[in-house]
Amino acid sequence: MPDQDDSALVAAYRAGRGEAFEAIVHRHYPRLLARADRRCGGGALAEDAVQSALVRAHRYLRTTPSVENLGAWLRRILDNCANDLLRKRGREINVEQPLDAGYVENPTEGMEHGELASLVREGIERLPEIYREPLRLHFLRGIEAKEVARLLDDNIHSVKSRIARGRRELRRRLESTLHKGGYL
Repeated sequence: MPDQDDSALVAAYRAGRGEAFEAIVHRHYPRLLARADRRCGGGALAEDAVQSALVRAHRYLRTTPSVENLGAWLRRILDNCANDLLRKRGREINVEQPLDAGYVENPTEGMEHGELASLVREGIERLPEIYREPLRLHFLRGIEAKEVARLLDDNIHSVKSRIARGRRELRRRLESTLHKGGYL
């Protein structure tokens, strides 16, 4: 059963074969845990987020009408579970590392570096979902596009395109503010 594709595993699980869900967990757990580590800072909280996401997936997989991309569906569930756990524990939701200080050539002109970093983070969070995670990983975390593609379970060409389009959209949305701050 582990050699079947995700859609076949979902179909088998919906048909009542419990081992199909075990195969889904086995296949997706490492990527989900890596994502939870980034969102929650690792440790027990990340493991709790993954467990919570898998419990939700187990519960809803039979009733969700269509799951076209199981990996993406599981990642969305994980993101929601991680955010819920972070809020419950009174911790700030942190989906990226701080921007590198070298990002701004002269932080004393215009906006302070922290303000720019905050503006960029907020801008990324307002982008369409398809662009958010690739930009978080690539620009805010400094992960190469090839590794981003692996982490997102997507092909490299799609990820590079999403990064480029997301960057253009972010720039378009922030352009007037960045001009005022002296960054463009």
